[in-house]
Amino acid sequence: MPHKKEILVRLIRMFNGQNFLENIGQIFHEYEQGSKETAVCRALAMSILGLALEGDDGKESLDQCAQHALEREKPSSPPLTVLHSACNGCKASHIHITDLCQNCKKKPCLSACRFNAISNDWKRSTIDAKSCKKCGACLRACPYGAIIKTIVPCENTCPVDAIAKDKEGHTVIDFTKCISCGKCMAACPFEAIQVRSQIIDVLRAMKSKKKVIALMAPALLGQFKCSAEQLHSAMKKFGFSFVYEVAIGAESTSFHEAKDLEERLARGEKFMTTSCCAAYNNLVKKHIPDLQPFVSSTDTPLFYTAEHIREKHRDGVLVFISPCLAKYEEVFANEKVDFVLGCEEIEASFEAFSITPGECEEEAFPYQTAKEAREFSISGGVSRAVQSVLDSSGEGITFTPINGLDREVVKDLKRFAKAGECEKGTVLEVMSCQGGCIGGGLVCCPVATALRQIKNYGEKGLSLSDKKSENA
Repeated sequence: MPHKKEILVRLIRMFNGQNFLENIGQIFHEYEQGSKETAVCRALAMSILGLALEGDDGKESLDQCAQHALEREKPSSPPLTVLHSACNGCKASHIHITDLCQNCKKKPCLSACRFNAISNDWKRSTIDAKSCKKCGACLRACPYGAIIKTIVPCENTCPVDAIAKDKEGHTVIDFTKCISCGKCMAACPFEAIQVRSQIIDVLRAMKSKKKVIALMAPALLGQFKCSAEQLHSAMKKFGFSFVYEVAIGAESTSFHEAKDLEERLARGEKFMTTSCCAAYNNLVKKHIPDLQPFVSSTDTPLFYTAEHIREKHRDGVLVFISPCLAKYEEVFANEKVDFVLGCEEIEASFEAFSITPGECEEEAFPYQTAKEAREFSISGGVSRAVQSVLDSSGEGITFTPINGLDREVVKDLKRFAKAGECEKGTVLEVMSCQGGCIGGGLVCCPVATALRQIKNYGEKGLSLSDKKSENA
């Protein structure tokens, strides 16, 4: 079965060559016509072309689909699409009693169920699937571990219940609920949920000799086996005219967020949450609007970086390099940024153009960012950055990182919003992904590896507190 990266590398090479539209059908050449492999390959190619699979009847040829991609003025939302040809059609998640049931006398499973979904005959207990609410009380009560829950990875990982199944068992995303956290995409073992890539848009801009500028998220510095300066050089070999760290904007975010916190505390407010995570911002907007007054009004590092770079390069094409799916939605709303690419697309582009970052010469970035700004992508990094620039009034303020969104965290956040206070701390740093942005749905490197590399890079920078003193 074809893999996404394999098709991605092929399409990048084809586009960079000659006769892209005439040759694109060759990605099917080793698969039997009409086979499942061909269908999956076509669907992956369409997602790489930035097209949605929802509503696709499969009648258009791939070169016609590619023509649509080349004709569009700009990408459109939503950023996710589901490849039904790749979807396993998993049976909906359910709880069931296995043959390990011992038909014990006390029947704790019956007692635990509040929905009368469990019955018992002289042999064993059984569950009525229509009555079962999947609460798991019976599972926890069984002394033999005879009750198990069969999960569907994409459905199970979604923190806002935006995933469902259609009548054929295929995944369907409710985009009115979806917060674009990307957890479903990362969880699917069949690559059936994909981002609608913007790689063709970026390559087209490069090919037309436009000034294409990369804005690299702090997490990207931990994704490749090379120094930050070597990655800078590799990105320019790929075709970017200029490369900037979004850590530039992370410095601004740190100072603004510290000021916002001090002003809120002076007004007697009980707590504040950070505002850097785009998926968290989507969560508040769509599911917990009562929490909005407690979210910092500070803009994201990408916002401040784009504002600064757009002033320098008014005619440039700004491309954000992201570890995170939710940033696509943020870019759609930001007129200063043109496109988004994920880390996986950068990795595939390096392979397609035979670029090995670790073998590139080192080239220093035009602006030397601070230690804490470089570590913004690590869980707890935003908190440390804000702490480093707080005035003496920061004494006694407690910072609590929320390391990943799930259903229980969402419940807690709703409770804090309703109560107007939070027992966990004065400042909640909310990150949608485990480990922070380095655990995002578009990364191509294990969290532990990225963490070590970013920490090493961070140690080479000045502290934000030192920079504050210099600018005072």
